Amino acid sequence: MKAFISYSHKDDHYLERLKVHLAPMRRDGIISEWTDHDILAGGDLDKTISEELYKSQIFIALVSPDYINSGYCYEIEFNTATQLKDAGKITIVPIIVEDCEWQKTPFGKLKALPKDGKAISTWPNENTAFLNVISEIRKLISAPVKVQAIQEIYQSPHQESTKRDYKVKKYFSEVDKHDFKVKSYDEILKFFKNSIADINSVDHVQAKLIKEGDGIFTTLLSNRANGQNQYLTISTNGLQNMISDDLIYQFGAEINPSIIQMDQSFRILDDEFNMYWSKSRNYMFGRVEDKMYSAIDVANEIWDNFISQVGIV
Repeated sequence: MKAFISYSHKDDHYLERLKVHLAPMRRDGIISEWTDHDILAGGDLDKTISEELYKSQIFIALVSPDYINSGYCYEIEFNTATQLKDAGKITIVPIIVEDCEWQKTPFGKLKALPKDGKAISTWPNENTAFLNVISEIRKLISAPVKVQAIQEIYQSPHQESTKRDYKVKKYFSEVDKHDFKVKSYDEILKFFKNSIADINSVDHVQAKLIKEGDGIFTTLLSNRANGQNQYLTISTNGLQNMISDDLIYQFGAEINPSIIQMDQSFRILDDEFNMYWSKSRNYMFGRVEDKMYSAIDVANEIWDNFISQVGIV
């Protein structure tokens, strides 16, 4: 996914820190960001910025008093992004970097980051604030898109597309299910490795992947600020058929099949078009949740639950 980052040059510090925290997603090919730093000498500023905006799926605004005061960032880039948003072609993500009256602007109608729109400059540790920002951006990228494919390169308003999306019903075999599970496990493991790297930059926090096997891995998280420690084990190997769920997780150095909780297990289902993950909590009553989880959705939910165990949000 391509992200257009709009910022005041007086906020260069926050731009550079954001780029650092985006590094794991950039390496994995999940996101690529663009700023006016990428304009070559002699390039047409207005034309290049407009073209890059229309190619982007996310508009990230680093909001500060200087940003709101900027005639170009606020009145041109943000206004253009708002028009694209209204057309369903871009998502605007405000990141509040300095205290300002952003609630009195059109940004006030949007969910702002980090948590509760609390300016990054007011957090005791900037890395903690950026960790929250990155976690929310990951969720946004992994969220299902209802109207247009997330990888689509959006056209300018002057172009019309005649392309139609056709859906074909499929039968999913046990081999398909096995391959889906293996691929999901790899995605979840990679997500946790990247998240561990991210959170290890936060003061007083230590995280480590301590065991990795065939369809199962264990992590350890420590919060030295409050002395809390927690193990987490995720398994997709079915525990030698001792239980029927396709993925389970448990807070501990290993899985104890005698204390499996329904809200910590997932099943693979399909809607005749695609396979997806679903919570298992209602399956025993002949129904499942309506929500369709991707592997990254599963990883995000487990990770958020995991870090909350030691007092991290």
